[in-house]
Formats: sequence, C-alpha cells, structure tokens
Amino acid sequence: MEQEIKNALGLGSPELVIESKPKLEPEPKPTVTIYDFGTLLSQNEPPKKQR
Repeated sequence: MEQEIKNALGLGSPELVIESKPKLEPEPKPTVTIYDFGTLLSQNEPPKKQR
C-alpha cells in the first residue's frame, strides 16, 4: 500500500531527484592588517596643536 502511494505520487520514480538549494557564499569582508591600521590612524588623526 505504501509503495503504491509513493508510485502514485512519483516518489518511487528515479526520474525525480530532489535538488538541494544552492548555498549562497557570504561576500568576503575587507580585512585590515595591523600595517593598514597604522596607516589609517595616521591619515585620520586630527592635526596636532602646536604650543
């Protein structure tokens, strides 16, 4: 009985293949190295006040 139901629904047919959803890869985030960080700090520092 169970096999007849599967055949009626087409589940017993090798023609039907369940496709898995493709996994979306997350976009790589830009990485900042310690050297880049030093450069970013020096570029964005406020100007030093002279006494």
